[in-house]
Amino acid sequence: MTFAAWATLAVLVAIVVLSVNDRADPAFVLAGGVGVLLLAGVLTPQRALDGLANSAVLVIGCLFVLVRAVERSSFLRRAAELMYGADRRTGGIKPLGIVAAISAFVPNATVVAVLMPAVRQWARRVRTAPSRLLMPAGFAATLGGILTLIGASSNLVVNGMLLGRGDPGFGFFELAAVGLPVAVVGIVYMAFAAPHLLADRPDPIGEMNHNPREYIGWLRVLPGRPFDGVAVGELRGLEDLFVAGIERSGESLTPVEPSERIRGGDILMLVGRVEGIAKLAAGGGLAPVEGGGPGLDLVEAVVSPSSPVIGRNIRESGFRGRYDAVVLAVHRHGEHLCGKIGDIVVQPGDMLLVAAGKDFLNRWRYARDFYLVSSTGRMPRPATLGTWVAPAILVAVVLAAATGALSLVQATVAGVLAIVLTGQLRPSETWAALPVPTLIMIAASISLSHAVTDSGCARELARLVLGRTSHAGPFLIIAVILAAAALLTEIMDNPAAAAIVFPLAVAGATAGHVPLHAAAAAVAVGVSTSFLTPFGYHANLIVAGAGGYRLRDFVRFGLPLKVLCLVVAVGVIPLVW
Repeated sequence: MTFAAWATLAVLVAIVVLSVNDRADPAFVLAGGVGVLLLAGVLTPQRALDGLANSAVLVIGCLFVLVRAVERSSFLRRAAELMYGADRRTGGIKPLGIVAAISAFVPNATVVAVLMPAVRQWARRVRTAPSRLLMPAGFAATLGGILTLIGASSNLVVNGMLLGRGDPGFGFFELAAVGLPVAVVGIVYMAFAAPHLLADRPDPIGEMNHNPREYIGWLRVLPGRPFDGVAVGELRGLEDLFVAGIERSGESLTPVEPSERIRGGDILMLVGRVEGIAKLAAGGGLAPVEGGGPGLDLVEAVVSPSSPVIGRNIRESGFRGRYDAVVLAVHRHGEHLCGKIGDIVVQPGDMLLVAAGKDFLNRWRYARDFYLVSSTGRMPRPATLGTWVAPAILVAVVLAAATGALSLVQATVAGVLAIVLTGQLRPSETWAALPVPTLIMIAASISLSHAVTDSGCARELARLVLGRTSHAGPFLIIAVILAAAALLTEIMDNPAAAAIVFPLAVAGATAGHVPLHAAAAAVAVGVSTSFLTPFGYHANLIVAGAGGYRLRDFVRFGLPLKVLCLVVAVGVIPLVW
């Protein structure tokens, strides 16, 4: 291989290694890889920037805006209530099928995030462990993404690279030829396997919601006694206890500043172990308050990979000041983290239980800091009026693109204009809806795919991997492409995996005389089978935190599903294309 090919291979290996570390920023890692290849002369400045000019980046950005408007309506939450309202089964083909159908047009991470409150509250209401439901719902959403061109960002990345080769690209429903059989088989498997393969995982956050007095205590300050006039900061020496809020004369103070002085008659909201709260009350000057105290909401939130608090402990991140809320508990990979809350380093997918002011939901329900924000005991109210306007605009976009009346780029741009002109989102909210790190990651992935092709790395790797199978027929070549994509997607984000595997698949398919669309479809399906790890896909992160799953739960339930999906795809793709 040439120097350019070796340099590209070295950068790809480094990216894969760094992607295993869940603290590494994927956008920075991929953009950094492009920068290294630019400095090494493998990529010209124009080729390095080609990713930003790819139509997939614009389409994905517009879709995020459209979906933000749909999410802010009550449409998806009403659908969630219908799916998991009256049905008392722990699973079922019908709810999973509806989840997959919605995910064909709405990004699956959004669908999963909106579904979580309804699923978890329904599970608690019928005394069923949420772990019986959440993983199947999350995987159904992932499978639904294969049904249409806009169902998953990786589909759009693959399509964008097809367009870059002068190909007309996929039709809007072309991937459904393989996506539908894969989704049907996967949903049937999950409906029957979930009761047998998914264990009843404990729900520590749910237990806290139902019995908060085990972790939260309300004590009234007796006038003229030792705590009257003491600053809150002077109480920080209390072991495993801190003041989360104060109710004073009917008003709630949160977060509480260290300089705030406690007054007689105040009701303190103390967070910590019940033994510590009881010990403090026994010391004199404080009296228990029956029925609770400060009027704070208990709110659940799943930390997203784009949250600014990731990588720092809760105290250093300034969580109280930033969100006007106090973290009461952290749930990670099926375990309730013990120790001092302030010392816990936040990671993507952490489920937080926070005590927050009444406006917390309105302020942060649609922010990118959290995938899921739901008040316990009730669904959040819609943030906007006109429940059907945003969904109607999305439907119009889909119809325009599916019928060929407009190109996908034109349809999504027109949809964003309609969203703003109808008042569904203000211009400032439209800009805020754009996931800049995600768009940079996708653009960098496409630029990396150029490097893999231009350097000759794709040709050499395809010869090495597929050289002995090119004569064996299309089924074996498609199987190898699917396997490579399915393996890489468990390590890194789907769009990045698609961009890296695509040039290799094209080179191998060309050598084996396999149609280009068959190779591209294999890449799209392969990267949409991330079922083995909680960190392989954003939707997996959400259900991992909400359901209390561990890695072995993903492997036990996801491995058979992954194998089934790949086997179906191997059989269908060569027959369709």
